[in-house]
Amino acid sequence: MRAMEPASQALQSRTTYISQSPALTPETAFLELVQSDLKAVESRLNHEITSEVREVCALSGHVLSAGGKRLRPAMVALSARAVDADPDSERLAAVGASVELVHMATLVHDDVVDNTATRRGKPTANAVFGNGVAVLSGDFLLARAMRLLALDGDLRIIRAVSEITIEMSEGEVMEILATGDASLTEERYYAILRKKTAVFVEGCCRCGAILGGATPHQERALAEYGYHLGMAFQIADDLLDYTGNPLVTGKPIGSDLRDGRATLPFLLALREAQTADRELLLSAFNNAGLEDGAVAEIVCLLNRYGVLERTREAARTHVEQAAAALQTLPDSPARDSFSALTDYVIRRDR
Repeated sequence: MRAMEPASQALQSRTTYISQSPALTPETAFLELVQSDLKAVESRLNHEITSEVREVCALSGHVLSAGGKRLRPAMVALSARAVDADPDSERLAAVGASVELVHMATLVHDDVVDNTATRRGKPTANAVFGNGVAVLSGDFLLARAMRLLALDGDLRIIRAVSEITIEMSEGEVMEILATGDASLTEERYYAILRKKTAVFVEGCCRCGAILGGATPHQERALAEYGYHLGMAFQIADDLLDYTGNPLVTGKPIGSDLRDGRATLPFLLALREAQTADRELLLSAFNNAGLEDGAVAEIVCLLNRYGVLERTREAARTHVEQAAAALQTLPDSPARDSFSALTDYVIRRDR
């Protein structure tokens, strides 16, 4: 058995990975209101990845330093501020850090399952440290998240994050089982999206509402907003797989198609395609060796059947439902930020 590193050594080894909250861009200006909250979350995250085992600390730091917009803790903070202009900042940081740690853990586990080598243009944790260390370190991050919630002590928030984690795990299993299945139904597709993505965003908003002392009506409205925003986000993400710029998204067009993930554009086209087009779609699906030219042909086919625009409309429908949920909340800077966020989900290019 490998001896544990002294805590001082572990702390020293992690200094390379100290991260800062992501810089704002014109697209993410809606986060300006909660920048101080996100800085506090980042500080808490840097503290929480401390471990006496150097490899665990290094891997956790590697994942943390990969960055991201920290949208999940932002949803917690914005939801709290939508019902209370001056919520408890320490609790916001703790709960925001806990949901981000859950997110980090799922990314680590997902990359192992999918054998992903890069994320956001950087090597994944499993590519650097190996699958075994990555899986167990992902468990460490998840345990850290639960410890933070236990220290906060709010049973409603603990229950909410626990349910998020359960449903996300179920969604990941459903997605794995659906990989390579061209007969996946739209109903099943939406069920995977709900569990894998929407439930998490909904839960973050619910946690923020609880922190802010929301009324039952306000909590329901914020949860509904989060659910529809999460659905819109994932549908838009599936659309970007066919329409995005690889230099911006960081992955080649048609990755889902090559990997055998039947997303909404593919499912809509397959349902309506004539025989020859249907055979073309099926031959491209789950074909890891599919060349870029063949992917471009599939994109043209999807455009011809109008399914890319219908996928965009499906995302817009959820955005409109999210916006409607916001209207039941009082006017506030946080509500304005949420409105800008709904626009971002549709406009984003990565």
